[in-house]
Amino acid sequence: MSQAVLDVRPFEQIPRRLAHRMRPLVAGAAGEVLADVRRGGPGGVPPGDGRAAAEIRAEIVAGLGHFLDLVDDPRAAWDRVAAAHRALGRDLAVRGHDLEETHRALRRTARAAWRTLIALAESLEVDRETLGLIADAQFAYMDAAAAEAVRGWEAERPDRGAAGEDALRRRRARLLSLLLSGAGEDEIADAARGARWRTPRTVAAVALHPRTDPGPDGPFPAPPDVLADLAGPEPALVVPDPDGPGRARLTEALLRDWIVVVGPTVPPARAAESMRWARHALAVTRRGHIDGTAVVRCMDHVPLLVIFTAEDLIAHAADSRLAPLRALTPAQADRLAETLLSLLENNFNATEAGNRLHVHPQTVRYRLRHLEELFGSDLQDPRRCLELEMILNARARTGALSGA
Repeated sequence: MSQAVLDVRPFEQIPRRLAHRMRPLVAGAAGEVLADVRRGGPGGVPPGDGRAAAEIRAEIVAGLGHFLDLVDDPRAAWDRVAAAHRALGRDLAVRGHDLEETHRALRRTARAAWRTLIALAESLEVDRETLGLIADAQFAYMDAAAAEAVRGWEAERPDRGAAGEDALRRRRARLLSLLLSGAGEDEIADAARGARWRTPRTVAAVALHPRTDPGPDGPFPAPPDVLADLAGPEPALVVPDPDGPGRARLTEALLRDWIVVVGPTVPPARAAESMRWARHALAVTRRGHIDGTAVVRCMDHVPLLVIFTAEDLIAHAADSRLAPLRALTPAQADRLAETLLSLLENNFNATEAGNRLHVHPQTVRYRLRHLEELFGSDLQDPRRCLELEMILNARARTGALSGA
């Protein structure tokens, strides 16, 4: 059975001096992270895990030691690291773990190791570019290391081996990674063939965030054509033909355990774009500006997502565009700002704006005359009106962008 191939390129770009600075800190950082996790903090090793804390901590320390060995000399160290993970797989098999339990144990330890690695990097004030290299290296390491652990398990339990199924799982994980990283159509098509995935006409990326810490650890009962990664730092799905029958039920089934945000429907080669919007909408949802109790669909919140994409710029614009309201009392400014937003959203129809505000149309007309005195020709300029509508929408939703 051939050894897994490790992509050493990200390791070769990480400064070796960083590994030397991290080594003395690994044991202490692992202990702190594990203690935080077992107190109920965010992480991947639940307090009820049957293994002793010391054993889990030792696994985290060993895994990070292997990672730093690979930073020191990735090509020379990989044979030794691969052998250690095969031995780990054999040990799990001897102790009676089935293949799914083995995967689960590896995921749990990997999550805690990832937290420890990031905590170390942040404590050493590592720059953002190096953090990205560490992330790329960690993903490459865990993919290859997990493959070696499964090989060890299968060598010890050949009667229950699932090499073909596991290889397919890894190919589908790689396909998902390619789709979400913006790979080219040819590369995606080759990976899809290897993963036995029929390339659909359209897809939607789905960003997920667990409602509890630690997040769900059980299997995801998805249809075979849905690509899923629920164990990584940013859980995600790619759903083929997302507007087809039954797809809404698929995402709704996740709501008990996850905040679920569905990106725009796009061709497969643009899945990364769909995920970019899904993750942006997830961030806005987690800030409380979108209701996350139901499935969040980006295309239902386009104006809001555009506003929060340019939040800083809109805040700067509010300072000047809403300046005419500053001479008023706060109550007057709020009342006129609310009226102006309703008028802009209803094409300056006083009756419709009044219905929205629950006031008489004549009251709206009186306020409009006051607004015309304050804003002058701005209310006759379509571009300035659009700008005001965006600013007032942001102001109404956050209160933080008020220029009044």
